[in-house]
Amino acid sequence: MLLNLAIMLMLSIGLKTRALRPLTTAPWNCRRWRYVSQLIISTLIGFGLFVLLALPSIADEGKTASIRALQIPNEFRGNLSLEGYVDASTREAYDISFEEMFHHQEEKFHPISGHGLNLGFVKASGWLRFAIERSPNAVEQREQAILLSLLPNMTNFIDVFVAVDKPGLTPKDFMKFEMGAYAPLLKSSFNGLDNVLRLQLPARGKLVVYIRAANIDSSLNLSATIYAPEGYGKRILNANLVVGLWIGGMLILIAVQLVFFFLDRRSLYGLLALHIAFTALAYFGGLGLSRLLLFPSGGAGNDLFVGSSNWLGLATGTLCIAKILELRERYPRLARLYQLGAVAGLVGVALVLTGHNRWFTPVSGPLILFVTTTALGVTMIDFWRLRHAEAALKLAAFALLWAGILLTNSQRYGVLPLPNWVSKSYGATSMIYFILITGSLAIRLRMAEETSRQADRKAIEAASAAEALAKRRVAERTLELEEAKRTAEAALQAELEAQKMQVRFMDVISHQYRTPLAVVRSNLESVRFTLPQDDAANRERLDRAQQAIRRLVEVIEINRARSILQGSSFEPTVARLPLGTVIDHAEARIKDLFPTALIDRHDGDLLDTEISADCEMLSLALVNLLENSIKFSPADTPRVTISLTADQGLVVIEIRDYGIGIPKDELDHVVTLGGRGSNASHLEGTGTGLSLVARIVAAHHGRFEISNALDGGTIARICLPV
Repeated sequence: MLLNLAIMLMLSIGLKTRALRPLTTAPWNCRRWRYVSQLIISTLIGFGLFVLLALPSIADEGKTASIRALQIPNEFRGNLSLEGYVDASTREAYDISFEEMFHHQEEKFHPISGHGLNLGFVKASGWLRFAIERSPNAVEQREQAILLSLLPNMTNFIDVFVAVDKPGLTPKDFMKFEMGAYAPLLKSSFNGLDNVLRLQLPARGKLVVYIRAANIDSSLNLSATIYAPEGYGKRILNANLVVGLWIGGMLILIAVQLVFFFLDRRSLYGLLALHIAFTALAYFGGLGLSRLLLFPSGGAGNDLFVGSSNWLGLATGTLCIAKILELRERYPRLARLYQLGAVAGLVGVALVLTGHNRWFTPVSGPLILFVTTTALGVTMIDFWRLRHAEAALKLAAFALLWAGILLTNSQRYGVLPLPNWVSKSYGATSMIYFILITGSLAIRLRMAEETSRQADRKAIEAASAAEALAKRRVAERTLELEEAKRTAEAALQAELEAQKMQVRFMDVISHQYRTPLAVVRSNLESVRFTLPQDDAANRERLDRAQQAIRRLVEVIEINRARSILQGSSFEPTVARLPLGTVIDHAEARIKDLFPTALIDRHDGDLLDTEISADCEMLSLALVNLLENSIKFSPADTPRVTISLTADQGLVVIEIRDYGIGIPKDELDHVVTLGGRGSNASHLEGTGTGLSLVARIVAAHHGRFEISNALDGGTIARICLPV
């Protein structure tokens, strides 16, 4: 023990020196709290390791020649402690017999100051012996019933040997009772919380009791207490009520974590629910409930259940603490150590299931102490920095958990001569720990919700401001659009007025020119009649003059029609008429304009096909196409082909020339108002002809197409419904 104490003190001093060194050299600034926290953490770790690894001496060096007897007073109620009346023999072989212990008891048994064994993890068995007798002042000389309670109930093997003391007492005079977790439930007199044996004190003499205890995979602790039968049932009822409240509280905490997970969808809440569940299962087994309900026949089942629950609780708890403290983002190296702790928990489960837990279980205490101590240090730092309710709850939670683990392991490992109930301190502190952690998570959720609300409020304010700005801009844009509309309406009105004036002008021109031209034409006819028949030269001159007059009249009429259609009067007067009538009318008009042009006709049998059309408008569209074809053809021999075909309920009027064509990328441009091909700049034109054709065809519910021929020239198609 002194050697272990010296080692732990040296380790603690070394950790402190490492933590103190920055304090002696670093300047006084805002980061000194880090070194202070290192000092606190190293002190806690050093103290904890000392408590866990120091081995107490539970046996005195003296020997006794007789067994001390505890006297049971008259009207005994409640319980009596055997402290001061118990002899013990520790670290005996597993297979040592009661006969050998009985015959060598003066060598093996020594008085102890307590009333039980607390040996920690030892591969041995421990023995207790004591004697009980009635008080010599008893009024009635009769037998008296008492209860012998042996805790904890997780002890694997408990053999109780009982006999009435007499001269020449031998091992054969003792009655053996098998108890413990590996014994069948009925043999153990198991009630759910204690190993209880009912004893009958003789009217005279002593009752001698020997107890053998052994554990396979956990620490060896055993304490003996005497209870009066009266009132023991009430004690057990109260104890079971406390256990029920504890388990119910843990179930409520699990439900709260599941609600948190439903609200926040973070893995932390599910992991914390698992941690609470495994902790509850570990105590469910540790209190004996799993044996009562699941393993009434005894055996290793309860040990496997409790051991697996403990290791799984360690694995999930380590991961849980890492997530609660956000170690991966803040302290990556410490987070990796926690991950190794979780792996150690899974390894522990495997060793429990394979029956090798004894060799690994002593690791759990220092590992849990390291995890809780470092977590306590981190929460102290957080509270120092943040000073808010969440940090305070975390600090309180980990401080209580650390204290509970330290006390529990100190009792279980046999470090300090603590009473058996101290081993339950982790159960009480764990529930308070889970409650405080749940409260801190609730505060975090509340803070996150408040942050979200503030963000939503800011977003709403920003949206309102943006909406107000948008409304202002919409109002400004509306004013601009209204102004632009008024300007456009004024421009449109001006354009309409200009078009009306243009139409009136063309009407005036047509009227003013038509009458003089008719007079000239009439006089030319009169002069032609007066010429001799053999005056061919003058007759030819008169024919050319009349032809020029007809061409001039046609030009005036075509331009007048164009001016009307380009204005506001663009409603066709539809009538059913043969397609040939429209073609003939257009051809006659183009002949007046271009007498020398060569026009080929491929009518097929479609001339008599009736269509619904405005003859003047459709004829004007064909005249425009024919005029363009002739204008952009070679000047010496202008040649145009008119073809009629039928295609899926449509009649197609195709006009093809052999002129300069249209650049491929400009085919869509030339049908717009004012659009002309880049290769037609040397010829006069306004770029309105093809756009007028497209409008006329659309007004007749048809389709206008224009393309280049493979061998040169342009192909224009007017597709009209039959």
